[in-house]
Amino acid sequence: MLNPDCTAEPDEGMKALALLENFFAAVDRGESLPMPGHTAPTQLREALHRALLRLLIWDRPYLQGERGLLWPLAELAKRTGVFEAAAASASRPEQRRQARLFLALLPFPGQWRRLDREADRRPLEPEVAQRLRAVASKAAVKVRSRAKQPLRIRNICQVIKPYHGPQEKGILRIFSIPYLFASDPLLELLSSRYLFYVEPAMGVMFRHGWGRAFGKLHDPCVFGMPGADDRQFLTGQDNIVPVPIAHGDFLEDIDPPPRPTEPRFDLVFNATFDDPARKRHQLMLELLLRPELRQATALFLGRGEESAVADFSRRVQALDLDRRVSVAANVRRGAVPEYLAQCKIGVHLSLNENGCRCIPEFFRSDLPCVVSSAMAGLDFSMINEATGRAATDPELASAITATLGERARFQPRRWFLQNCGSRRATARLNTIFRELFAAHGYRWSEDLVPLTGSGASRYAVAADYQRFVSEFQWILDAFQHLGPLPLKLILE
Repeated sequence: MLNPDCTAEPDEGMKALALLENFFAAVDRGESLPMPGHTAPTQLREALHRALLRLLIWDRPYLQGERGLLWPLAELAKRTGVFEAAAASASRPEQRRQARLFLALLPFPGQWRRLDREADRRPLEPEVAQRLRAVASKAAVKVRSRAKQPLRIRNICQVIKPYHGPQEKGILRIFSIPYLFASDPLLELLSSRYLFYVEPAMGVMFRHGWGRAFGKLHDPCVFGMPGADDRQFLTGQDNIVPVPIAHGDFLEDIDPPPRPTEPRFDLVFNATFDDPARKRHQLMLELLLRPELRQATALFLGRGEESAVADFSRRVQALDLDRRVSVAANVRRGAVPEYLAQCKIGVHLSLNENGCRCIPEFFRSDLPCVVSSAMAGLDFSMINEATGRAATDPELASAITATLGERARFQPRRWFLQNCGSRRATARLNTIFRELFAAHGYRWSEDLVPLTGSGASRYAVAADYQRFVSEFQWILDAFQHLGPLPLKLILE
């Protein structure tokens, strides 16, 4: 049986990749299923789970260079049939059991359906129980973080098409704390009136299991997932329709302020200071120390707790970059274009996003952008000859230098006006849902209201909220009907 600690390499990414390679080789040799009495499969599955998280979140640049970002899920998919056959007809009950657990606990196609089956099985497998407890615990922590004060229902979801009866349901957009909705009784009740458009904050490997609740409904659920590997996973799950539109794609259609002839900053890095490991602030500082960028000036924008901003400022001083780096924290969202007008190009290096706002925001302000080509949660068709460059980590410094030198040839605002923003993204989503309604026998007499990608209610036309107040009240009543909630939801 394959040993989860199959390599002594100190680098976590190398160890994770070696584990996956050895696992796939063992499956191909017919060694993937143990004989009765073996305890190793439990440890192996947990090690494989950790390895996938390591490679698909934190070591994406390494995975990209070695095998490609779509490789792990594609290799699992190739071997689904081996485990399905063993789960159905292996000669020994223990082999059938182990095959079922591999399929339910690793991101194979159909994982969510199989995990639900295991969750309903009695007695509950200890391994499954542990995973479900971890799912519930992580969701509870996130819900508690929002429970400090009452939360308006419009701050987490949005009616984007009204309910006209059972033959023409409405559409509910869920854009914040979606795990609050992941209750079977609640979703069954809400789905009697609505189809769902769900926008997770980050990619599916951060999903914590809550997403599987949406796959059990009668109607398909649309997930806004611009990233290729996120859509790769969701395409293999039952009743889920992944589409490459989310959050930042609905950026407000406004004109930027005038730009000076010679902007003050060479580049701008816009990312929360509260999550520096994922956003990779340290890498950006290290790039500014490279010979190619020794003279470059940078503006770091972003929200964050006072302690996180202070920690970043100390790192800037420790690297003797305080004469070239400026920090603007917790700027009002409406004031961000004024800061971007002082910059020449944008840079975004995050490891994991889902339709992040800052990239189209750069384009709207006519700033070309350099992004990490290892980023999850980005539709890379946005990065093109008109808008900027995508680069591997070793290529980033030269890509930034080249983009600064050639910025006059890019036309990011023109591309934004032709392809992005509230009006165009709403129209694209409208077409997707209209076709989905037709395919499932629903009438369509009213289009989606115009949407935005941020703000308290995300309506482009404020009056639209008032149109739907009675529907928001119905949704609030649906939550309250099911008993005590971990936070207080209110209408206003």
